[in-house]
Amino acid sequence: MRTVLALGLLVILGLSSRPGQAQSGQNADDISVGQQLIQQDAGSIVEPSSATNKASLLQNGTLNQSSIDQRMLGVGQGNTALITQNGASNVAYILQAGAQNRTSVSQVGANNVALSEITGSNTESDIVQRGNGNRVEQRLSVDDRRYTVEQMGTNNTLLQRESGTTAPGYEVTMKGNGIRIVIEQGRVATMP
Repeated sequence: MRTVLALGLLVILGLSSRPGQAQSGQNADDISVGQQLIQQDAGSIVEPSSATNKASLLQNGTLNQSSIDQRMLGVGQGNTALITQNGASNVAYILQAGAQNRTSVSQVGANNVALSEITGSNTESDIVQRGNGNRVEQRLSVDDRRYTVEQMGTNNTLLQRESGTTAPGYEVTMKGNGIRIVIEQGRVATMP
């Protein structure tokens, strides 16, 4: 079994005394905070501030795929994303646009898919998939909410859409096989 551990990308440009960046842009203002992976300042590495987006990825198994895209909008603390995959052919995608959002995806099994998009600030999403063939498609355009999704079994599907509703965050637990649920604006329906 092959283990791939990717906690970040280390790029240090040159050995000169001028500061380097992990991007190719000429102007530091053109580089988003989330893209500033490593900065070298006269030979010493500068630790990221709380305004920096943070991402971690741990993959154990074969043919797992993942992507993390973070865009810090406005001022405040950065976004945080964590993907952990253990098994085969799992897919995880996280998109965060805003500030202080936190998303974690944990997949154990095979052929699980987790797609999470958060737009807003201070929203948290935890997705746990244990089993095979489970799917979560999540689009959250909200502020100050917390969502937890847990799928245990085979071929469970959740489509989740929330945008600016007054519904608070919530937890979804799917234990079993073939469960298909749609949640839109806090209302629950089953899928055909």
